[in-house]
Amino acid sequence: MKKFSLFLFVLVSACAMETSKRSNSIETNFISSLSDAYVGIELNNSYQWLGIPYAEPPQGSLRWKAPRALEIKKKKIKAIKYSDPCPQVPSISLESEELSNIETQRRGYAGSEDCLYLNVFTPKNIKLDKKLPVMFWIHGGGNTSGEARSYDFSKLASAHELIIVSINYRLGFLGWFYHPSFAATSNNLEDKSGNFGTLDQIMALRWVKENIEDFGGDKNNITIFGESAGGHNVFALLSSPLAKGLFHKAISQSGATNTFSLKEASKFFDNQDSSLLTSSKEIVSKLLVASETSKDLFEANIAQESMNEFKLFEQMQGIDLSEIFKVYKKVENSKEPGKKMIPRVLSDGHVLPKRGMQFSRKSFYNDVPVIFGTNRDETKLFAAMESDYSTSLFNRLVIIRNQTMYDLTAEYASNNWKISAVDNPARDMISSGKQDVFTYRFDWDEQGKLLWMDFSKIFGAAHVMEIPFITGTMKLLGIERFMFNEENLTDALRLSIAMQSYWAEFAYTGNPGKGRDNNLPVWKPWTKSGDKMLILDSENDQGIIMSNYELKRLEEFKRLYSDSRIKKEKTKCKFLTNLVENAYENDAISFYNEKCKQGE
Repeated sequence: MKKFSLFLFVLVSACAMETSKRSNSIETNFISSLSDAYVGIELNNSYQWLGIPYAEPPQGSLRWKAPRALEIKKKKIKAIKYSDPCPQVPSISLESEELSNIETQRRGYAGSEDCLYLNVFTPKNIKLDKKLPVMFWIHGGGNTSGEARSYDFSKLASAHELIIVSINYRLGFLGWFYHPSFAATSNNLEDKSGNFGTLDQIMALRWVKENIEDFGGDKNNITIFGESAGGHNVFALLSSPLAKGLFHKAISQSGATNTFSLKEASKFFDNQDSSLLTSSKEIVSKLLVASETSKDLFEANIAQESMNEFKLFEQMQGIDLSEIFKVYKKVENSKEPGKKMIPRVLSDGHVLPKRGMQFSRKSFYNDVPVIFGTNRDETKLFAAMESDYSTSLFNRLVIIRNQTMYDLTAEYASNNWKISAVDNPARDMISSGKQDVFTYRFDWDEQGKLLWMDFSKIFGAAHVMEIPFITGTMKLLGIERFMFNEENLTDALRLSIAMQSYWAEFAYTGNPGKGRDNNLPVWKPWTKSGDKMLILDSENDQGIIMSNYELKRLEEFKRLYSDSRIKKEKTKCKFLTNLVENAYENDAISFYNEKCKQGE
């Protein structure tokens, strides 16, 4: 992912600087919310309130605590500037000025712990007696990176008379961190949960419920939507009993449904396949050594088990954030075998059920109308720089060495993503008696070329590519430079207008139907037989059509294993080994074990 970020940075940096210069030259007109409590700005044919605090800054004694409601509410809040992002490793997920910030480079991380802020986009001339649907955006970035500032919803808000809220929430080890000793210092079940990032989102929803009427919004018509990690978080909010009643519809774009148990998130590394080098106990031991409290890891392991819980927690809360990032960086760069992902979204038993995210019974989830979808070539975004069939030159340019195998890898991995994030939860919800389940697949793949690189083949309908179509700006962190050109922009805009219309109609009514203008193909709900999924593509290709395309994990594993395009059994098993990590279906796991694990 690092290599991919460097490649994109070369493509987008000039565009981002140009955009920054243009925005700085625009004359600012100040506007007020309906009660005059918030001062915002008029920009891009919309009203915008940027950087509104929704909770106390989670720093100092509030680090690794559930968010606290604001103690002192100012009579008038000036909301004309985006807040800092939440702390994270610098990446392409951030705006260019944050990446070039000298302080960011010195500290080794971007952002500030004082980051719990939200933004509100509305059409012009909002009225107290005309309450508009609210859409609540949760940004992506693997729950380790990203910020609300990257997404401009002014066009969607003004085109369809929507109130759109975007939020920052704690990320990575600050957003999800469960340690038994930390939990023992509080009687508050939310503090004990370790699910601080999820709780931030719930706190922001409570703020919306209490305050959105001041911006012309309907507190009884709130749609949560998010992409990637944001889509993952949508599933988490659907599963959380604490979020019940805080939203009324949900859209998960390229989401996920996996969780970590508290044991996985905290236990010492034990050389097992499932063990994490980034568990809370492993990290705390490394921090005790880094702070010279302990001389080595052996001593640190003993120390944290015997130390007074309050003393240990206070010491960890006081460690400079740059030192914690250094410890995680050392883990990431180490050659020690073991999993290095940061555990996030935890099945703690309070914020999220211990069973994780399951949807086979209505009692398992918050029952609201839903849209689930993925992009046809999701994984090509990541494979472009890190795969067996592609090569990067100078960390900037891509050569696909074997297009057939490159496409095959993406086909099966992206289908696997669809099974987990769309087909399985849709099937389960339908089996529970639910009817208002809508699904899609985004297929647009008409990018242009640069030098020898054909981006339609390198990326296709990859991860995040649908976002510019939904915002309507046709921009996102500069990726538009290789997505759109004079030849494809007109048709892409037509698709964008249609997608905005579907999303808006769903926000209004809970059924995307024929879109807001009632002039699009009917988007039918998922059914056990017949058409069940809407394909979103331009008129140059297949257009917008319903499909009966449905995937099941075992059938997909069998198809892969019998695929004549993959010549070697060893290669087939390598594919399956990567895919089975996300599988929980016993029949698919048994098939994998039978074909690829026998004799080991």
